[in-house]
Amino acid sequence: MTTTELRLSAAFDLGLVPSCGGSVRHLLCRLSAVGAEAERDRRKPLNLALVIDASGSMAGGRLEAAKRAALGVLDRLGPGDRLSVVSFASDVEVHLDGVAIDAGARQLARREIGRLDTRGMTNLSEGWFTGAECAARVQDAAPGLMPRVIILSDGHANEGITGRGDLAEHAAELRARGVITSALGIGDGYDEELLAALAENGGGRMHDAELDAEIETVLLGELGEAAATLVEDATLALDLPACVRAEPFGSQNFRQRGNRLTVPLGAIVAGGTRVLAIRLHCPPGEEGARLDLTLGATGRDARTGQTLEAASVALRLRVVDPLAAEMRGHDTEVAVAVARAWQGHVLRRMAALNRERAHREAEAYLRDEIRRFASYVRGLEGTERLLRELELMQREVHEEWSPRVRKEMALHAAKLREGSVDHRGPAKAAWSAHMASRPR
Repeated sequence: MTTTELRLSAAFDLGLVPSCGGSVRHLLCRLSAVGAEAERDRRKPLNLALVIDASGSMAGGRLEAAKRAALGVLDRLGPGDRLSVVSFASDVEVHLDGVAIDAGARQLARREIGRLDTRGMTNLSEGWFTGAECAARVQDAAPGLMPRVIILSDGHANEGITGRGDLAEHAAELRARGVITSALGIGDGYDEELLAALAENGGGRMHDAELDAEIETVLLGELGEAAATLVEDATLALDLPACVRAEPFGSQNFRQRGNRLTVPLGAIVAGGTRVLAIRLHCPPGEEGARLDLTLGATGRDARTGQTLEAASVALRLRVVDPLAAEMRGHDTEVAVAVARAWQGHVLRRMAALNRERAHREAEAYLRDEIRRFASYVRGLEGTERLLRELELMQREVHEEWSPRVRKEMALHAAKLREGSVDHRGPAKAAWSAHMASRPR
């Protein structure tokens, strides 16, 4: 029996819709999990697979830092936990295959981690699949454990399966089997879009370690979040009126079938809340008509594996005279949260367009987004900085941004989407600071 409870709430930024149509409203959804204190304090044993990039670009201090981080993880594991370690380059090597942690296993793990060395290219897909297979075998034999695969990589996948879409699909399939994938990008050379897609579709989290010294701190932070997870594979489902079109901010793996929008959110840790803003495009309608929506959420108890379901939330938009709709102001708290999610959505798209050197497309997209965003936040306290940052981006739209700027943008968007913290610490410069200080 589970004592974990999913709690779901939602509110519109404005609950009135003009009868003339063509209007946009936003729905802000919040999903959290509450568990008994005894459950929160009792960590479920981990079935952990570390998949470490050992390609040539990791030579020098970078691989050594990753090895220290792996040893730091080993020190945090205890009886009942299982550990796999896989390295990948052009080839893949399994150093530890689901070993149960005891004194002998610790000695073996230290020896195997210590002998990791660089070689070859970057067959990320085969390394990841192998690590996932290790975790899946353990899970088949010991289903009471919490399976996690964490990829550490500093480069681009250039052997094996390299397409983001293909890898994202595999990540979703593993998630459906209960194997969660998180990703830690190292330095400035990794493919942030690929790792973000793996983490988002794999139900895990996206992390960044700009400096070698940050690798251990970030990896241990991910381990702490895994241990504190109450709910896995959380998913929102929104039933819409036939005439309303929905667009979730920040998500690339949502599905819409008929009138139902489904958005996977991933894991929820103790004390954490997943927040999702959904843009709703509303049609014309007769004054007095009502647009009824129903929001639901499900997840899997991370400790028992039981399916959880939140109490559904009934929502209603009212169709009114256009003047009446215009006179009613936004719910300020909801609107500010929507603005943050909106900016994160734009950041993710702009980082991808800049990476592809699609400057004209980026200019047109950003011009339209800023026009709508500026209108939305006009007079909305607490959003001035968000608009200034978008305008800064607009001034730089024809330039090729540094890899670090793009990574900070993608990371900021990921942390908004995940509701997670930046384990590098609060002193890291924001993406906008990197962009503003770019040499000209």
